Amino acid sequence: MNTLTISLPSQIAKKVDFETKKQGFATRSEFVGSLLKRYFTQKDLVFQEFKPQALNKIKNDFEKTGRYNKKFVDSMIKGLSASSVYASKASKS
Repeated sequence: MNTLTISLPSQIAKKVDFETKKQGFATRSEFVGSLLKRYFTQKDLVFQEFKPQALNKIKNDFEKTGRYNKKFVDSMIKGLSASSVYASKASKS
């Protein structure tokens, strides 16, 4: 077995310590090792089918979060409306 040394900001190290105890691991090393094993052995990735939603719904959902300014949301909707998924629907209307 090889040893890997990492440096973490103190806030992250505290979170690692908390999760180590919460998840029942004896050491930080066991906790981080389990995360890496899970990362490298994920074989069953599941992809969900893309289902387009109405642009108005997307816009409203983003606005409801309060995280994005109007300029960003309008720009995103403009970009989506030009995408192949939404542009083809607009030209059929």
